[in-house]
Amino acid sequence: MENLYYIGQDLLYFAVALLGTQIIMWIAGKLIKDKEKKINFKTSWYNLIFSILFLLLYPQVGVILTVFNLLVLLFGIRFTVLKDKKISDWGTGIIFILITILNIFNGEYDKEWEFAILGIAWLLFRFIIQKEKFWKFSKMGLLTLLSIVIGSIVYSLGYNYEFNTAHIITDEYEVKMDGMSADVSGYATPNSKVRTYLNGKEVTPAEKSDEDGYFSFEANEPGKWTVKITKNGETDTDYTVVKASKKYKEKKADEIKSDFADDYIDMFEALDSIGVDEYNRWSEADDSGEGGTVNDLIDQVQKEHASDYLMAAQRKGDLDDYVTKLKDMGSDDYEQYSDYYNDIATLYRTVTNPPSGYKDTFGDKFDNLRDKVSSDLDEMSR
Repeated sequence: MENLYYIGQDLLYFAVALLGTQIIMWIAGKLIKDKEKKINFKTSWYNLIFSILFLLLYPQVGVILTVFNLLVLLFGIRFTVLKDKKISDWGTGIIFILITILNIFNGEYDKEWEFAILGIAWLLFRFIIQKEKFWKFSKMGLLTLLSIVIGSIVYSLGYNYEFNTAHIITDEYEVKMDGMSADVSGYATPNSKVRTYLNGKEVTPAEKSDEDGYFSFEANEPGKWTVKITKNGETDTDYTVVKASKKYKEKKADEIKSDFADDYIDMFEALDSIGVDEYNRWSEADDSGEGGTVNDLIDQVQKEHASDYLMAAQRKGDLDDYVTKLKDMGSDDYEQYSDYYNDIATLYRTVTNPPSGYKDTFGDKFDNLRDKVSSDLDEMSR
């Protein structure tokens, strides 16, 4: 259904060019009185006139037909064998067929099968069908009538589908970024809003298809880009998977590592503030012999450092997300940053749930982890 509108157009171009040729031939038949000249004009000029009219309607194909038939006509003056062998008739039909064949070999999305069908029909009516009259129609007159009827039906069906139904298709189902972005394109219902989604999340603002239904946009992140269109209560979707380029991965990894370092500092400062206060309060309680249980003391310290505690918990989640992203993109630094994360995550567990026993057990572990995390920060800054 996607190509019916354009197939119908091509069939009608063919039909109109044939109809115009038929009209010109009829007028010429009225003007030219000499029977021999009339027959010569028809056999020599029919295909060239058709080609010129087709050129006006469909230049890409018409120019090939016009050049071919003009050369045959000119050389036919000197080499009458060209007319005797009906080279112009053969060539016109074969050119139509070759258009489809070349599109297939070139891997074109639109193979334009209609031209192969028209080429076969041309050869059929020129060489296979022998009757000169069908009711009141000549062979080419009948071909003209059939082209108009079939073309009109296909065009009507295609027009309704093209403009009144929801349809969308992307040009490729997988593309790789060229640097920091990739072009996603395709065809949809003309003059309609194309909504885009990256990994299920809608991206705004929406795109828009042009009067021919073409749309394109720049995808600046890798992932599954889904496109959706709605028309007259119907919805259609398609997608393109965008693969990250090496340049994108390197730049994104640098951004992630920079964000990782910033959040690492925030988390370390929060944990250090809590841990130092825990140790000092524990020491004071031991020295005075007062203050209740250690667990009560730790709970009290963490309540007093509620903002630091919240900061550490939030930053821990962010760091975990950064490490996951480095892993997903296959970064060479994933293992190293995973170790950094494990070090500060251990410090987090130690501070938020201190080991039972003497304060020195906690203090020694806390100091060792502080030194390790501080060393990690030094490595990150290099």
